[in-house]
Amino acid sequence: MSQKKYQDMLAQRTENIFDEWEMRGSLTERELYYFLHKLKGTSGTIGLQQLSLFCASQLEILSSSNDQKIPVTSLENLKNRIRLHFDDSIAVKKEEFQLPDQYVNHLDQETFILIIDDDLEFVSYLKELLEKLGAQVIISLNGKRGIEQFYSMRPSIVIIDHKLPDMTGFEVLDQIAETARQKNTTLAISSEHATKDLKIESFRRGAMDFIEKPFDMDIFFPYLFNRQQRQRAISSSMITDSLTGVGNRRYFDETINNLAKNADQLDKIFSLVMVDLDHFKQVNDLYGHPAGDEVLRKFGEIIREEKREGDYVFRYGGEEFALLFANLPAEETVNAVKRIRSKFNAMSFASGEETFQATFSAGSATYEGDTAELVSAADQALYQAKREGRNKTVVYDQRKLAVKRKLMVIIVDDDSFIRQILQQTLLELKSPDIEFTVKTYSDGPAFLEDDWYTPDDYFIVLLDGVMPKMDGLEVLSSLKSDHAKTNVTVSMLTARKSANDIKAALWLGADDYIIKPFQPAEVLGRIDKLANRLFDKRE
Repeated sequence: MSQKKYQDMLAQRTENIFDEWEMRGSLTERELYYFLHKLKGTSGTIGLQQLSLFCASQLEILSSSNDQKIPVTSLENLKNRIRLHFDDSIAVKKEEFQLPDQYVNHLDQETFILIIDDDLEFVSYLKELLEKLGAQVIISLNGKRGIEQFYSMRPSIVIIDHKLPDMTGFEVLDQIAETARQKNTTLAISSEHATKDLKIESFRRGAMDFIEKPFDMDIFFPYLFNRQQRQRAISSSMITDSLTGVGNRRYFDETINNLAKNADQLDKIFSLVMVDLDHFKQVNDLYGHPAGDEVLRKFGEIIREEKREGDYVFRYGGEEFALLFANLPAEETVNAVKRIRSKFNAMSFASGEETFQATFSAGSATYEGDTAELVSAADQALYQAKREGRNKTVVYDQRKLAVKRKLMVIIVDDDSFIRQILQQTLLELKSPDIEFTVKTYSDGPAFLEDDWYTPDDYFIVLLDGVMPKMDGLEVLSSLKSDHAKTNVTVSMLTARKSANDIKAALWLGADDYIIKPFQPAEVLGRIDKLANRLFDKRE
């Protein structure tokens, strides 16, 4: 999509704001200041440099703290001058930003970027460019949703607008900065108002970077590459998870390979136990992420205390842990896990005046010559433990266990051709450890009323925005009102030209959107990346 498309979207939004002014009859100087402030940053980013400069000149004569009323009738000249900059026949010729060829697919799916910003034209334009680089991008239009997606999606880079509709960027930082530091996540504050005090406060509250709007893409992309290289360097040098004190994923990979080499050469055995805390997302939702972090810390402390000398414990990712037992078959790991369970289940955690307890499920398997097969076997046993009711340990038995983690892709669209082509395309998804299924519905009521949901599986819903029986936004609102369905990710399929419809979908909780018409391969690529993200436990 060209910059012109985003310029047209911005022009339409600006006209809608002008119409709102007309209905009100007046606005405060503070409101006018912040309107021009946001317009300055967005217009400069999407190629309207002259409009950005004009807004900057007007901001110099306005106050951000004056609530004196300004009659709308006195703003006709200002509105007309803004309109001129949207008129291609009058405005200065705009140069399209051309993404250099060497930047295309420069990033990989490990670069997962969360943008928390309510300016839809700006974030849509940025999302499109970043996806051409190969990154995966999620948008949040308010701070509350942004915090939820930070903890559920585990982004590697977070860009937060300083002024959000429900809170400030600083307040978002207060709730995620410590976790971001532990996870080596890059946090950046963005703002059109790049004062010294704002930068100081951003860094004081935990941001690593400050990006001034409008974004200069010639600088922004090398900045991203720099941060990606830094994250990789730090990750490759660390072996301990800072939150729990146990080994991290990198150290796990190194240790399991060493144990395998030793077992192959000396004809020894070892076992792997995969552990997952039960209903951990509900702990975060009900009691808050600080309480969830305390559960993880305490679990790490207990397994360090209970392990034998010569055994190893790791945080495999999120709420999942791995234990490697030297010279011990899987059947004999059950008692060791039982001691850990007894001690952990007796723990009581507090959140305000409420107290709660936590449990875990485990799957154990013995090494038989291939580390990848060992991890898959232990993971299948763990999944079986969860399906059997949780809070138990299952030992892998090839004769009995043939379970995989399940991902269902659901297509809700009234167009039978779209449903058919997407279903055929998505059936190409293959994985040795994930069972993919595809299900289709012709309308929202059929989807909402059907018994498709299970708490232990994962779901990606491709939801059409316009359907005759029930509007896609109504379906989305109903789906997201059930807060227990934390394992459901929604991507809107929309042919709507109105930016307000996309904005409404993101506001209601959509995780992504795909503009029609689209290529089936594009959808397949997005689902593949998202599936890897859902099941990839690496930090």
